[in-house]
Amino acid sequence: MDRIEHNYELSSVPEEGVAQLHAALVAFWANTDIAPDIQIRFTIALAEVVANILQHAVVPGDAPIKLRLRCTPTSLEARLVDKGRSWTMPTTGFTLPADHAERGRGLAIANAVLDTLQYRRFRDLNCWRLVLLHRAD
Repeated sequence: MDRIEHNYELSSVPEEGVAQLHAALVAFWANTDIAPDIQIRFTIALAEVVANILQHAVVPGDAPIKLRLRCTPTSLEARLVDKGRSWTMPTTGFTLPADHAERGRGLAIANAVLDTLQYRRFRDLNCWRLVLLHRAD
C-alpha cells in the first residue's frame, strides 16, 4: 500500500461536524486495506478529539475544522486545525475522572489508544496530531 492522504472540512456545528467526520472516515477507509480492529481504534481516538474540539473550542458559525487523514504502510495520522479557544494540554498525562462522572474520558481514551497525541497552539490556531502505528501486511 502506498501513502494515502485526503483533506476534509468539518463544520463547527456539532451535529454536522460529527456527521461529516463519519462520512470522511467511511470514504477514507474504503481506500485502505487497514484491518478493522485498527480502523476502530483510530476512529474512536479521532472521534473523541473532534468531539472535544466541537464541545470546548469552537462554536457554531466558526470557521470549519480542517482535517487531514494520512495512511502509510506503517502508520495512520490525523491532523486537525481549528480557530477555536486555546487549551493547555496536561503535562502529567491524562487521568480518568471518578467512576460516577458522565464526562471527561475522551482525551484519556484517545491518549491510551494512540501512539502519539500532540496539541499545540500556533498563533490563532489549535493544531492536533494523532498517530497510530500499525504493521504493514
